[in-house]
Amino acid sequence: MGGKMKITLEWLQAKNACQSGIDYAIESGELSGIDMVKKLITDEKLTWANWLIVRIMEYQHFVAYAIYAAEQVVKIYETKHPTDNIPRLAIEAAKKCLKNPTPENKAAASYAAAAAAAYADAAYADADAAAAAASYAAAADAADAAAAAA
Repeated sequence: MGGKMKITLEWLQAKNACQSGIDYAIESGELSGIDMVKKLITDEKLTWANWLIVRIMEYQHFVAYAIYAAEQVVKIYETKHPTDNIPRLAIEAAKKCLKNPTPENKAAASYAAAAAAAYADAAYADADAAAAAASYAAAADAADAAAAAA
């Protein structure tokens, strides 16, 4: 996972990094992916660290990370909406697809991602928008990423 890869100006531009991030990387010097993530965390640039992490991961690690992120917030949503299991179903579909990326599992993960994404859009209007949006968005990302796996 990006341990030996150097974070270069060209790489950052190819990944459409923001100018502030590019400036930070130039000031930091060419570091390996892991060293840059550690520096970002030390400098409390956690959003940038997360941005970098998901771009240096191999695809299966990215999907596993998305599933992990979804699992961290889905309980928040479920306490507010105990009868709504769409985010949980999207997470389970993503897990199944990651473990066994058959066409059937990809289709199921894609369907679950679409359902979770649709609810994420509606959730922003709720009073519980933060929990709902985070849960659905993370679940949708996890399922969608798994469905795209080769």
